[in-house]
Amino acid sequence: NYNYDTNEMKLWKQIEVKGFKADDFQTKQVFYPSKDGTKIPMYILSPKDLKLNGENPTIIYGYGGFDISLNPSFSVSRVLWLKHTGGVYVSTNLRGGGEYGEKWHKAGTKAQKQNVFDDFQAAAEYMIKEKYTNPNKLAIEGGSNGGLLVSACCNQRPDLYRAGVANCGVLDMLRFHKFTIGYA
Repeated sequence: NYNYDTNEMKLWKQIEVKGFKADDFQTKQVFYPSKDGTKIPMYILSPKDLKLNGENPTIIYGYGGFDISLNPSFSVSRVLWLKHTGGVYVSTNLRGGGEYGEKWHKAGTKAQKQNVFDDFQAAAEYMIKEKYTNPNKLAIEGGSNGGLLVSACCNQRPDLYRAGVANCGVLDMLRFHKFTIGYA
């Protein structure tokens, strides 16, 4: 809970997970270059004692659309995965999202949609180059619009990932307006 008048942050709520110690993990924000040179932010969550040896199981999550921002958040399932695998979880802030306003959002829509895929692929390249992981230990995940993202990236760059999880992918954009939320 942040108080703007006093410039103080106070703990609002804390979820306890048996055997989990928050102090054993770290989250850091990095910026990496996309294919066209645009700096793209992402959050990397990992154990503090992580060895950068290219052998860590890693999941990169992305969305990149509909002006939706991905902010760091707590997830029990994510924590359990990190705790039991010693792996790395990454949340990307791709163009098409709402993180940096309308210009950022528009840079990932319509004729610029490929920017979103390039941004996500560049995140994987960064994680490999910086020795967090390697293609055999790297999975990508996204849901809805993020499912489209994962599907496109797995097809465009299958060399980068061992697995792709496309949850409820919005894959038929020509008839999107006839289905589920597109119909609304």
